[in-house]
Amino acid sequence: MGQTKLPGNRERVVSSANLQLVDRSLLNKHFNIDRDMGLQLRHHFAIGKNFIVEESLAMSQGEGRNVVQENLGGYQWTGRIEVLPFGKFKGDYTGGALRREESPKLAIGATYDFNNAVKDKSNQGSYMLIDEGASYFQTTVNSIFVDAMFKYQGFSLMAEFANRDSENPIAMNSDDSKTGDVVQVGNGLNLMSGYLFDNNIELTGRYTVIKLDKAITEEDLETQYTIGISKYFKGHKLKVQSDISYLTVENNGTSVLMYRMQFDVHF
Repeated sequence: MGQTKLPGNRERVVSSANLQLVDRSLLNKHFNIDRDMGLQLRHHFAIGKNFIVEESLAMSQGEGRNVVQENLGGYQWTGRIEVLPFGKFKGDYTGGALRREESPKLAIGATYDFNNAVKDKSNQGSYMLIDEGASYFQTTVNSIFVDAMFKYQGFSLMAEFANRDSENPIAMNSDDSKTGDVVQVGNGLNLMSGYLFDNNIELTGRYTVIKLDKAITEEDLETQYTIGISKYFKGHKLKVQSDISYLTVENNGTSVLMYRMQFDVHF
């Protein structure tokens, strides 16, 4: 009970301190449902010796992080189910294969989120105002996440798919004129894989594609390719990470090359 991360996409639930690259992907930027105030119930059970099923249910305020006094829209409901067919492992929500699993480990999860939202990214993004700021535009927003994490020895693979849609994605004033605000509806795909060598240097590659509904958002296909290298001195608690990304945006012909490097220490 309180404020914490909702059981949304896997990459967002992974702690910022335990990321495999310098930062999270564009899928997380566009689609994640982050934190909210509310109540969460979690349960797990085993089928046979190793097959684990984990369930999560959250009822929350639907306004996003650090909003504690008002409920401008309706409430948000989030449900997630996850299966671990080869048993539990501690690396299912940690970037990289630092634990060097001796046998193959796999976690597959799916989340459905429903929100009576007044923001353009469910409980994230900007408020959608109507009638020159006199009130808020409210609509139902549905988010779906499907993801997987696989690890074996020094190899890791994470895959995520995200989808957001809305019953009424275009914000309208009381006189049926458009406000200019829209719900960011569309799909995203994120694939990331890496290999950790015996000297604790890891090479990682990531491919991310974002496809928003151009008829609604006036935005189009974003594709990003990232290559990273990390040196772990004391796991994620002491590391140096660097990556380079190439981003293309199809509708306006934009291309961007980005380089990042960070030294991370935490305790």
